[in-house]
Amino acid sequence: MDDPKSFAIPRDLPRNGGDAVHACLGRGALLHVEGDVDGARREYLAALALDPGNATAWNNLGFTFAQEGRIEEAVRHYERALEIDPGRSMALANLGAARFAQGDLEAALEALARAVESDPGNLMAWSNLGRLQLAAGEPAAAEAAFRGALEIAPADADLHVLLGTAVAVQNRTQEAVALLRRAVELDPVSARGWAQLGTVLFARQDLGSATDALRRALAFAPEDQEARHQLAMTLMARGLSEEAVLELERMLIVDPGSVEAQTDLAVIALSQGRAAEALVRLEALEEAGDDRPRARFYRALALGQTGRGEEARPILEELATGEGKYAARATQVLRSRPGEPQA
Repeated sequence: MDDPKSFAIPRDLPRNGGDAVHACLGRGALLHVEGDVDGARREYLAALALDPGNATAWNNLGFTFAQEGRIEEAVRHYERALEIDPGRSMALANLGAARFAQGDLEAALEALARAVESDPGNLMAWSNLGRLQLAAGEPAAAEAAFRGALEIAPADADLHVLLGTAVAVQNRTQEAVALLRRAVELDPVSARGWAQLGTVLFARQDLGSATDALRRALAFAPEDQEARHQLAMTLMARGLSEEAVLELERMLIVDPGSVEAQTDLAVIALSQGRAAEALVRLEALEEAGDDRPRARFYRALALGQTGRGEEARPILEELATGEGKYAARATQVLRSRPGEPQA
């Protein structure tokens, strides 16, 4: 899934004009684009000295504070811009981004919804709105927002990835695959597009195509641990344990404490009758304080296989009192093997 923290923050560009205020705004925007935030701020302040009621200057000045992580100051400036011009779409979109940075998802969604209502052509507002709706667990609303964005930018590969993600979350995986294939047609080097395509193909049990897509993703972004883990899971599902082990070991090079990689390696070891090796990995996770239900379940199985069934049973009983897949699996093991659990 897409990371909602990564969404962009739009800002106003100056209107056409040759007066001193517009000249300040123009210089500020140019400095902003060049990365000179302090210089841009000076120009926006100069514009406000000439015209204290200029909403564009207040909005852009707020954006300079947002870039420095000074969110409360940014919010005050956006709100001042909106006092002057309540329907200013860019200020609303910026305010939505700032409210999200403050952890106020509801206020962020409200501001972004107002932004697209005020200006249906605000591409970034549509995109940010969809990202936040997806993060809020509202995939249907996110889908509508991304479709709104695609009406403005129909050839945007990232928007196709986002729309494909929203559609996939709603279990319309065939449609999601079509959207994600379109994304990688538009941008053949989109690591995110290939990774998401691989994930959805895995969900559809098209394991060969999923493997190909995930390998393409890693060719463009070898540091993507999530894509590498998905590839390992796909290889495991195909019975290609040796290849899966290689991918999991690569994950551990980057992150030696990866719970997912250590647990998966233990599961493979268990499936190959190497329970003692699996137990070493799983007990290390327990000692590190990161003993998730999946790891605890397989630790119980490994204990059973190594003749320590009396230690395994309390783990299974505790898991069985919870909820989720491993609670159900623990209950099943306890019922089917009342003595020592076996893998």
